Amino acid sequence: MRPNLNTGINSGSEMSMPFTVMLSPDAKKYLDSLDKKRADNITKRLKELEKDPFRPRAGCDIDIVGGSGRPPMYRLRIGEFRAMYFVEDQAVYVTDLFQKKRDSAYREN
Repeated sequence: MRPNLNTGINSGSEMSMPFTVMLSPDAKKYLDSLDKKRADNITKRLKELEKDPFRPRAGCDIDIVGGSGRPPMYRLRIGEFRAMYFVEDQAVYVTDLFQKKRDSAYREN
C-alpha cells in the first residue's frame, strides 16, 4: 500500500525533468518547521533527485539502505539532515526527513 503523499516540490517544467519529487505529510511538516536557510538548502538537494534519484554524485550523496523491500529505500545525505525515499515509476516519494544525531563516540562524558 502506498503512503498518503502530497506534492512538496514543484519543478516548474514537468517535461524537462524525468522524475517528480513528492513529500509525505510528515516530511513536509518537518521541512516547514525549519528556518528558511536550511529549508531552502534541503529543497535544493531534493530537487537534484529529479535528475537521477539512483546515482550518487557531487552534491547528491545517495545510498541504498538495507532490506530487500520492493521498491528499495534510498537515503540522501544533506549535511546534518537525511531524507529517506523510494522511487516508483517516475515519482520519488520522500517518506522521512530528519536531522542525523551525532554518534555516541563523539559525545563527551
